Amino acid sequence: MKKFSLILILAVAVSVAAGFAKAQETPASPAQQQQSPQVEEWADTFDGRQLDAAKWERFSFEGTSGGKLKLEGGELRMRGMHRSRSGIRSKQSFTSDRFIFEGTITRVDLPLPAPNEKGTPPGSAVLAIMFDGSGRNRIEWLLTSEKTLEAWAVIDGAGERLDDRKLGTKLKNPTLGIVRRGDEFLFMLNGQEGLKKTIRNMPRSFRVMLYGWSSAENGWDSMRLVMAK
Repeated sequence: MKKFSLILILAVAVSVAAGFAKAQETPASPAQQQQSPQVEEWADTFDGRQLDAAKWERFSFEGTSGGKLKLEGGELRMRGMHRSRSGIRSKQSFTSDRFIFEGTITRVDLPLPAPNEKGTPPGSAVLAIMFDGSGRNRIEWLLTSEKTLEAWAVIDGAGERLDDRKLGTKLKNPTLGIVRRGDEFLFMLNGQEGLKKTIRNMPRSFRVMLYGWSSAENGWDSMRLVMAK
């Protein structure tokens, strides 16, 4: 995952800054540190042999549960069942309306062919903010196996695509990020703003989730959530 200064991250999440910048080598002075907002960080690099059961739970909110999940070479690899939305969700519920949630993607493959199905839809790796336990209220930022990017808001089960269908990337291991500043949501790619939308009245309590659509394999190098206290 690309490393960004914690101070700069919260400058995005808390202030009116438009995007990220790479961290500078010079450490912040005591005066700067004193003025910096108080933050909490929750992260995982998927370096172990098994998923950290204290942090994550397997979760499906559409279709059949199950599929493959493994940690290998510092990478989380997941493949769900046909026409399912399944992956891992944080066990912990967080409370903040000033945060950034980001994850680095290592792979997005096509789904496995299904019997009697014409054509194969693209696979996807999805970064999601879950505002309830059913998936009816969520914000998503995803990369497809066709290298296109999609931003979605799902409110009371009704999905609205937020982008103009012209976003994409050729980067091999992109880092996707969602920044929330009250009612404003920024959709980030490698620290740069790709899209900004106002979505009103979303709850302050949420969980985070990484998942893929259907039987497409998706891989993740790392993730982190940084919140203003």
